[in-house]
Amino acid sequence: MNGPGEAGQMPAIPTRAYMIVALLFVFQTLNFFDKLAFGVSGVPMMHEFSLTPKQFGLIGAAFFLFFAVGGTVIGTLFVGRYRSKHILLTLAGIWTASQLPVAFTHSLPIIIACRLLLGIGEGAALATAMTAAYEWFPDHRRNLPSAFILQGISAGFLIGGPLLSWFVVHAGWRSCFLVCGVLSLVWMVLFALIGREGPLAGQHAAPVAHETPLPFRLLWLDRTVIGVMLIAFFGYWVIGMAAVCLPPFLRLGLGYAPLKAGWIISAIYVIQSPALILGSWLTQTMRQRGWSARICLGWSSGLAMLVSGAALLAAVRSPAGVVQTCFLAIAFSVPSLTTIFGPVILAAIAPSRQRARLVVVIISATSISAFFSTFINGWIIGAYPGNAPLGFAIAFGLGGVILLAGGLASFLLLFPEASAARFAAYRQARDTGAGFEPASFARAKP
Repeated sequence: MNGPGEAGQMPAIPTRAYMIVALLFVFQTLNFFDKLAFGVSGVPMMHEFSLTPKQFGLIGAAFFLFFAVGGTVIGTLFVGRYRSKHILLTLAGIWTASQLPVAFTHSLPIIIACRLLLGIGEGAALATAMTAAYEWFPDHRRNLPSAFILQGISAGFLIGGPLLSWFVVHAGWRSCFLVCGVLSLVWMVLFALIGREGPLAGQHAAPVAHETPLPFRLLWLDRTVIGVMLIAFFGYWVIGMAAVCLPPFLRLGLGYAPLKAGWIISAIYVIQSPALILGSWLTQTMRQRGWSARICLGWSSGLAMLVSGAALLAAVRSPAGVVQTCFLAIAFSVPSLTTIFGPVILAAIAPSRQRARLVVVIISATSISAFFSTFINGWIIGAYPGNAPLGFAIAFGLGGVILLAGGLASFLLLFPEASAARFAAYRQARDTGAGFEPASFARAKP
């Protein structure tokens, strides 16, 4: 613990901040609607275009690839140079433009092109939404807004699944793409009217006079920044597993009936919501009472990944039933906490003018892990065509080991206070010129 907290007399958060967070929650819900539309339309789409499951899966994998590339490019070229409001409106516009044509076309190449365009538009969505929220909340009060925005993912699954499925059954599979496109357009109008830059949006205004930008090597090769990269990469590995491998694992690997498998997947997302809120509230309260960011964010990230990895390994070795379902729920829900803590750590240590780009590029680039996860797990499972349970067990066991490695990396690499102090010392030495030796700052020190 680092003495008295940052708490004390905290300034009031304006009402508009909460309105914007609510809109960003809806933004993430629609983000997941767009992903889900492709899945719930899968069977009728494959029938209409005579697609094999492998071909359909390749289209889905290509989405993840463009998701990572698009997010990285947008984060590098646009975030930090343009207002977050304008970037969010542009992303929502891309969603609309990539969904509406699917509702009216009978061309498979156009559908594929729209999916790739959607991947580009969604790659930077979460990280940009987080940075937009950070403009309204100081670093020690960002956990709960971040958790609330992330609830949009759970809401997208819980609401979008039955809603979009209803449209597929009653109005055809193209109708759910029409719904997603129209909802994105409505969100654009609302955010254009309500959205504003927050009082902490220094990275979008003129450069802060007293801040010296950090060199690329010093910032991007910092111990804590590398640690956040690793836990984000390992976290997206599990996201890829949950999106692609978990449903067939429950059915083919464990023998659950389709309906029961669906309820188990729903239970995972139901558990995820209170886990995110409780974990975020607890760590934010600890920070406000003076606990260090290393303990509240670094150790909490490590603990979340260790618990998740152990739960996934335990699920593989447990017989089908309630106990195994609980292990799976823990394994796939608790890692979401690192999706909150990672951006909060980066926002706390990076200079304001470099903060948004750092967050968006790291979160977007590391999402490529979902592509690798899907590919490697598919290869492992396919290597055991006559023994699907064994193939799934090996793939999920690998996921458990990766989560454990992420937990270890969190404890060894995440030192937010030390990184912030080193960056401040660099700026002070450079600004004053007193004993300034760039090489002395090149190594990350705890």
